[in-house]
Amino acid sequence: MNTLTQTTTAKNAMLITSNKGVTVAATMLLTLLTACGGGGGGDDSSPAPVAATPATTTTTTTQTTPTTPETPTDPETPEEPTIPATSIDDLIVDADFDLQAAFNLDIDVALESTQRGYFSLCDQYEQNGAQVTVNFESCLLRGALDEGSLNEALLVANHQQNLVAVVWFYDGSDPIYQMWSYDIEAEEQTLTIGAI
Repeated sequence: MNTLTQTTTAKNAMLITSNKGVTVAATMLLTLLTACGGGGGGDDSSPAPVAATPATTTTTTTQTTPTTPETPTDPETPEEPTIPATSIDDLIVDADFDLQAAFNLDIDVALESTQRGYFSLCDQYEQNGAQVTVNFESCLLRGALDEGSLNEALLVANHQQNLVAVVWFYDGSDPIYQMWSYDIEAEEQTLTIGAI
């Protein structure tokens, strides 16, 4: 046998040995997966198998008689009267109530200054003395002043009865804050800033 033949025979033997190792490894992996149930997890509707072990059960019977706890009765407590069922027909509405979920607010800003300014009307704010903190994300109306004035009509939801108006200026001067509250005595709701 020559050297080339011996080298080829040795390589073939290693390949066969290598293939046998892969085959053995694959067989062991499949056996392991089969024995473990193949993975899966998630929502199984059947319970996990449990190894059966014989168990000895001893049954002891004890007789008990059911008892009901005594509830104390207070003879002085009157029973609450039963309230009859109500319906929409039972509602009584004042004649002046117009069943509107919103009201109109007329906004009039008239400043003597003609400097550039901006108006914001918001419903979320905090006032601590003279300091006012406004959540400008809650503004119902925003707009630029036109030569110091702004006239708008705004539909406001009934639950928003306290608002803050802010006029701030582009030159950095102090803003003007004005609180506004719903006036139940007024026929028309208005917010006025400056002399009109």
